[in-house]
Amino acid sequence: MLISKQWLAEFVKLPKNVSDAALAERLTLSTVEVEGVASQSEAWEHIVVGVIRSISAHPNADRLKICQVDVGAKETVQIVCGGKNVAEGMKVVAALPGARVRWHGEGDLVELAETKIRGEKSFGMICASVEIGLENAPEEGEHDIRPLTVDAKPGTPLAQALGRSDTVFEIDNKSLTNRPDLVGHYGMAREIAALYGEDVKPYEPPAVKSGKGWKLSIDVEDASACPRYMGVVIEGVEVGPSPAWLADRLTAVGMRAINNVVDVTNYVMAEAGQSLHAFDADVIKSGDAAVDIVVRKAKKGEMLTTLDEVERKLDPSMLLICDKKKPLVIAGIKGGLESGVTDNTKTIFLESANFDATTVRKTSQALALRSDASMRYEKSLDPELSDVALRRAIELLKQLHPNAKIVSTVVDAYPKPPKSVSVVTSFDWIRSRLGAEISDKEIKDILARLGFAITDKRSSINVTVPSWRATKDIGIPEDIVEEVARIWGYERIVSALPEFPVAPPAHDPVRALTRRVRHVLSGRFAATEAYLYAFASPATLEVLGLRLSDHVKLANPLSDERPYLVRSLAPNLLESVAGNQHRADALTLFQIDRVFDARGAGEENGNKGTLPAQPHHVAMAVSRKGDDAPLREASRIVSGLLLELGYEATFTADASEPWMHTGRAAQIRVGGTVVGSVAEVTPIVAGQLGIDRRVAVAEWNLDSLAAIAPKPTSYHPIPEFPPVMRDLAFVVSDASEYVQIEAALRQASDLLVRVELFDVYRGKGVEAGKKSVAVHLTFQADKTLSSEEADAQLHKLIGVIERQFHGTIRA
Repeated sequence: MLISKQWLAEFVKLPKNVSDAALAERLTLSTVEVEGVASQSEAWEHIVVGVIRSISAHPNADRLKICQVDVGAKETVQIVCGGKNVAEGMKVVAALPGARVRWHGEGDLVELAETKIRGEKSFGMICASVEIGLENAPEEGEHDIRPLTVDAKPGTPLAQALGRSDTVFEIDNKSLTNRPDLVGHYGMAREIAALYGEDVKPYEPPAVKSGKGWKLSIDVEDASACPRYMGVVIEGVEVGPSPAWLADRLTAVGMRAINNVVDVTNYVMAEAGQSLHAFDADVIKSGDAAVDIVVRKAKKGEMLTTLDEVERKLDPSMLLICDKKKPLVIAGIKGGLESGVTDNTKTIFLESANFDATTVRKTSQALALRSDASMRYEKSLDPELSDVALRRAIELLKQLHPNAKIVSTVVDAYPKPPKSVSVVTSFDWIRSRLGAEISDKEIKDILARLGFAITDKRSSINVTVPSWRATKDIGIPEDIVEEVARIWGYERIVSALPEFPVAPPAHDPVRALTRRVRHVLSGRFAATEAYLYAFASPATLEVLGLRLSDHVKLANPLSDERPYLVRSLAPNLLESVAGNQHRADALTLFQIDRVFDARGAGEENGNKGTLPAQPHHVAMAVSRKGDDAPLREASRIVSGLLLELGYEATFTADASEPWMHTGRAAQIRVGGTVVGSVAEVTPIVAGQLGIDRRVAVAEWNLDSLAAIAPKPTSYHPIPEFPPVMRDLAFVVSDASEYVQIEAALRQASDLLVRVELFDVYRGKGVEAGKKSVAVHLTFQADKTLSSEEADAQLHKLIGVIERQFHGTIRA
């Protein structure tokens, strides 16, 4: 949106000591974003009034002329020109070297320099209007060179001669989204007055008296889409070009002059921020001297050709301005071609209305049609503006059309004026939110300059919001704080550190333990972390034999295939093994995440009866192609990990989830507390999940582990004496658990420092129902052990195997 400084000056006295750049910066810091500042005098630098003193033919080009132009210097300058209408004595726009022009009004600006045109020197350019940004020049007619009629001497700067010393500010539209009061010059002038403490001229056009001669009726069928609709019939207009002052002012803010009726509506829109529309009353009349306006929603399949000569298909969500038979205008967006003002128009119906922002926005998007009017309506205009804008437009029409007169009643369909908006706050509360010492008097003064009315009570103030700020902008106490802050100056608010003690966050043992587990598993054991969803598939749960009733079911799951929250990390981890088994021969995957147990009812988190338990778990899956003992590897990693964390793990053979292989499952205990389990998946379950190799899964509760104090790390010197190693193979019942065998062996010998399982065999040579177990044994003492002493310890262990497990030693 473009704002003219000269136009602003009609309503507010701009400070003389404030430059255009400073004004732009102040507006940007406090109100809206100013994207650019353009001075007309700077844009027309090196462009002056010239007088053609003589013309001669160009020797090498029939269509070119050589003009000697008086530009106020001692001698005339030679300019080669192709204009058809140039004549001796004609005042013209002369652009001299250094000037920036746009060739034929197209493309980018080009800086002129001395040049040769078809062999003849040219020291400038005689310009048409479009080449210097003057797109509205009625006196130019159909010729291509602008004749100047101003009373100015040759050499006078063009900006001075035309009175074009204006500065135009370019305002970013998105920064106006919540400020519908700033979409016109008067609103911007009111804002600048508040910023600099100046008085703003009241915007009060003269009252309008109804006339006689025409009947006017307005029927608003949807008051929510059109809260207010005003209209009046005016006859005696004489459509023609607008006077230069009006056309030039519209041009300055980026609008194209059309005629002295339409230009008035655009002028008021740019000035007041309220869009208006003029109809040819003789075209839309329903009888002799009668206009019947109906504001309604479109009918299905209804069509309307708009002013841009495009036929548009409408739908029932769109609001229209109609006569009794057909649509005339798309409300708040674009007028219809048939009912528009033409050169033959003598009587007009003038509309000033307020339309619902959402309705206009949706219609504009649906039709891919935006206009200056829709841009304003989309921001929720003040309904009170309709009356002011209508009176201002009538004032201008009477000024431009001496014979114009009102010939109908001024109809105002305004069934439900909005209630005034008030905000209750206090001076102390405003100061506390600002974090700045600003006096009551200063706050009152700022709010009064912005148009707010203040009722001061003992402990609070009641701030009445002006209508132009009440449509969607101001409504809560924080809005009042913002108003005070931006006018007072954000830069005056001193940054200060908070005046309360800042304590470090409480130590979270689970978080710390999670970091260490992740580091050890991925580093020492080269495991890969998997990031999986917290949602479980009922199909997978059923394959694993897990009850769905133990799981939390979501009311609105992201996917119908996974409506449950996980109670264990194992199901999803096994799905990941199935999906990745063909990518590598060896897989060690782990996941760290919360699980959700409907049976826990949140007791662990102090939310008994409200939320499910949500402990942190670690799960690990181990699978090796061709490996017939993944459980051994999984147990080794769990033992090594817990030992690294300062815990000593023991395994007891009593884990019993349905998917666990009988005889190949154990609970993980730390200090007598069960923290998890490790087990091999049964072949049937593995096959149903699509896993084609043996796989073991370990899972343990990090919250339970974090509650156990780790053993303090103590230093043990490197043994001075060598160990003695023996291998032992024995046959025991298939039901005998290795964890129990290892515990019995360790208990039988004080010199046994390490037991390592390296083989379990079933098959040829071993009786059915039994298995062969082979272990590495390491003995060590505080002296060098002889072979006899080591063999004695070995025989003690053989006795344990034979007595407790009824085993036999293999040769």
